[in-house]
Formats: sequence, C-alpha cells, structure tokens
Amino acid sequence: MVAESNQEQLRCTDGIVSEIPPSISEQLASLLKDGADVPLGSGMPAELPSWFDYEKFRRGQQFFSKNYYALFVSKLCGLLVVLAIPSILRVLILSQQSSDPAKAFRRYLDTISLMLEWYSGDLLEPTSGAYLSLRKVRGLHCAAARKASRAGIGTITQRDMALTQFGFMGFGLLAPEKLGIKGSIEDEEGFVHFWRTMGHLLGIEERFNLCRKDAAETRALCRAVLQEVIVPSLETPPLHFPEMTQALLYGMWHMIPFLEYDAFMSFTYDLAGIEYLTRDSRPISVYSRSVWALQRFVSQVLLISKWWAWIFRPFLNFMMWLAVYLTERYPVLAIASFGKKQIM
Repeated sequence: MVAESNQEQLRCTDGIVSEIPPSISEQLASLLKDGADVPLGSGMPAELPSWFDYEKFRRGQQFFSKNYYALFVSKLCGLLVVLAIPSILRVLILSQQSSDPAKAFRRYLDTISLMLEWYSGDLLEPTSGAYLSLRKVRGLHCAAARKASRAGIGTITQRDMALTQFGFMGFGLLAPEKLGIKGSIEDEEGFVHFWRTMGHLLGIEERFNLCRKDAAETRALCRAVLQEVIVPSLETPPLHFPEMTQALLYGMWHMIPFLEYDAFMSFTYDLAGIEYLTRDSRPISVYSRSVWALQRFVSQVLLISKWWAWIFRPFLNFMMWLAVYLTERYPVLAIASFGKKQIM
C-alpha cells in the first residue's frame, strides 16, 4: 500500500493496515451520522424481509452449533467492547440491571438464554421460543429507550443498535483464526444472513444493518466500525467502563469459572488489534498472563489444529452448552456468592 493513497485506512485485527473502500466509507458515515439521529422504532417484530432465505438462515444456525464454544467466546468479547460506547453505556447504567456482579449475572444470563433461542428455534412459528424471545427483547429495548428519553440522556438509536449488532457477530467474522472458528464460505454467508435477519427483526433499518448482502461487504464494514468506533472507544474508554466490565466478567465467572478479568480483557483487546493495560497502566500480572496464554492455546491451537480440533471442538462445545444449561437451572456458584434472593 502506498503512502500517497488518499483513501481512508484501517487496522485489521492482526495489526495489518488496509484501505477502506469508498463505498464502505460512505456506509460507515451514514451509520455514524444519520444513524445517531434515527431512534429505534417501537412495536412488535417486523415481518420477515423479502430477501429472507430460510436455507441460509438455517445454515447460520448450524454454523453456531458447530462452533458453539468459539462463537460464545466471541460474543462475550463483543459484549465487553460494546460497553466502551458511551451512548450504550449510559443506557445500561440507567437501567441499573448490570452495575454489580449479581445484577450483571442475571442480566447477561437472560441475554444469553434469549440469544440461544434464536440459534435453535423457528422464527416462522409465532408460538416458538425463538419468536417469543424476539418479542421480549423488542419490548425490553422499547422500555429502555423510553426510560432513557425521560431521563434526558437521549434514546436508543439505530447507531446504537448497529454497534450492539457488532458485539454479537463482529469478532466472529473478523477474527475466526484467533477464536478457533471453522467453517466453509457457505457457513460464513449463512452466519451473516442470520444476523442480517435478526437485525431486521430487532428493528434495525436496512441502511444501518451491519450485515449486508454478502460476507465480504459485511466484513469490510465491520472492519471499518472496529477501527473508527470500537478501537478509539477502547483506547479512551468512558468513566464507568472498568467497573461495568468487571461486573460483567465477575458475574459470568459464576457460569464460566475459568474467566479472569485481566486475562479475558487482554484476549478481547487482542481481537481488536490493540494492547490491553490495567487501570493503572501497568502490564498484567504473571498469573493473568498465564491464563491469557491458556486461552490463546485453546482457541488458536486446540481448535485450529486438524487433529486436536477433532477431539476438542465437540468437547468444548458440549462443556459450554452444559455450563449454560446447568447455570440456567442450578446456579449453584451464583447462589453461594450472592444469595438466592438476588438471582432467582
């Protein structure tokens, strides 16, 4: 790439700088400027769009099933970086539902449970768990938007919704090799189509939907969002970002006990292509670095190596599924830490 190029540039998750195509720059500018002025619509889930392809959608669901562990990790990382967006963080703080580990445990366990319904259910059936969970999420978003508006901090906008959409699918598309995600081109297209559909049903207008008609365009737009929005927000996070991320990860520790704050933050920042430092700008401890190394070994060796992955991918998928299943029904660690009244 020549220095004289007048095109915008971005840093990919592996640290390599590449150019943003002009068409992507225009889409990003529209999302950040126009999307910030358009509020989230209210009401029931929209109809399935004319471009909906059932086979592609099912392919996306199956892609998640094959990469349950790796995509679960990617979404947890995505939730963390979304907390660095000031407009989104303000609404979450106002809700008072994730400001401490006990509340965060309950909130994010509910979020995970609702999302998993989408990956396994039938949106074409109005009585299905997937459709009912979609209605519930739309209702929660509308209630949060009204509360934010009454409090005078704005409302939930199309920009906020699109950036939250990045949290659920962005890293899975941008850094599959760092997460241990495996699949074909058709799987990737199905994954994009799944989240394009979910974005539509959750009220994101087509012009602001991060998921475009194909994976290549979607990846380019997500890279632009990462560089122009996510990375600057992580490098200069809002005031309450550390305490909210600590609440999230300590809350989720009660479902995934191997989580360690500095280690997982390092893993997340590495996905974004930047270095993580502790709150006092010191390097992380030897223990945290060891846990981070183990996380990288699992994702970038055991899930990538042809022979190891044959054993460890189904094993880790099952263990993550089991962790969610048991925590939904028997949250023993959470009850021991917070008491039954706080989480039931």
